[in-house]
Amino acid sequence: MFRKILLTAAAAALAVALVGVALAYEVPDKVKLERPKNNQKLNSWVTAVDFPHGFHAIRVPCNGCHHKETDKTLGKFVGCRQCHSSDDPADANGFYRAWHSDGPPSCLGCHTRMRTEGGKNPVGCTTACHKPS
Repeated sequence: MFRKILLTAAAAALAVALVGVALAYEVPDKVKLERPKNNQKLNSWVTAVDFPHGFHAIRVPCNGCHHKETDKTLGKFVGCRQCHSSDDPADANGFYRAWHSDGPPSCLGCHTRMRTEGGKNPVGCTTACHKPS
């Protein structure tokens, strides 16, 4: 009985600690994703993306997208453009491919995978991300 109480208390303390860590930094609800200034539009309908970061943050682990982050950088996430700045659409590590490659962690890759698994995730360019103003 005492062991059960001790384990319950330890689990509660761990939960409080994890919530404290999660609240130790601000998670933005929305993030505007824009091309680096030197990158050219590939199509006339391409617009900045109003990314629902908060919506995704509660469904996808942080390192699912912030794949270069570690426990040491938790809460000090590096912006996508800091690493994905090349304007060459064919560059596997470039700005375009960060969101449009075939597999995770790209947005399009993840949504395409979920859709093929029977989900109803939006994948259309102008119906999902680049909505006309």
